[in-house]
Amino acid sequence: MTALLPTGSPIVLLNAFPVDRSQWDPLIDLLADYDGDIIAFDMPGIGEMPLPDEEPSLDLIADAAVVAMREATGHDRAIWVGCSMGGYVAMSVAERHPGAIAGLALLDTRSTADDEAGVAKRLALAESLDGHSSAADPVGMAEGLVGTTGDERERLVTQVAENIARHSGDGIAWGQRAMAARPTRTEALRTVSAPAVVIVGEFDAITGTEHAAVMAEALGVDVTVIAGVGHLSALEAPQAVYDAIAPLLSA
Repeated sequence: MTALLPTGSPIVLLNAFPVDRSQWDPLIDLLADYDGDIIAFDMPGIGEMPLPDEEPSLDLIADAAVVAMREATGHDRAIWVGCSMGGYVAMSVAERHPGAIAGLALLDTRSTADDEAGVAKRLALAESLDGHSSAADPVGMAEGLVGTTGDERERLVTQVAENIARHSGDGIAWGQRAMAARPTRTEALRTVSAPAVVIVGEFDAITGTEHAAVMAEALGVDVTVIAGVGHLSALEAPQAVYDAIAPLLSA
């Protein structure tokens, strides 16, 4: 007997930098009743994903993710949900594998490449991390990712810092170099015909509403601003993010 596939399109969750796929756990809990496969990928050198032999490249991740999704689920298309670096990967999928897109959710990310100063900063940080067991200041990195204020902030910063501290310097450096090499993909978003949403945390100091507006205009959608949170909106406010992506799940 041939097993029936779940009726819903698979959901692929792509992580922010530099945390592992556990960032999606609160959202996955809310997706418990979804009738489709849910896949969360770690980035190379992060979590359980080893570093590849190839040069750092977001396109390498995108190509591998499409192959893995199709092999694991039997579906050709998925709903791609990418936060920050994961958003860069989702946009690479949209450009390189348009037939793999059943829906697209871009969270706290941007479609434009880094400027010269941004590239130099990433490469310098990568060089400083080469060969080290972990990031030098996980707490400082976490502080910049979390926008939540009040009593909950300390817990979230600690959680994110502990996550960052688990990953090797080489893994974090690989990700920095991959992001430094990425191109602008705003025009690629104009070709996306699948349902899409653009989400940004109100206090996201890394990408912000200006970059969100560029992506939303290219996709022909409105920006959803999640109040009171920062760069990790799905971790900080999972219910609000679930509500924002719900139209993709029922499309």
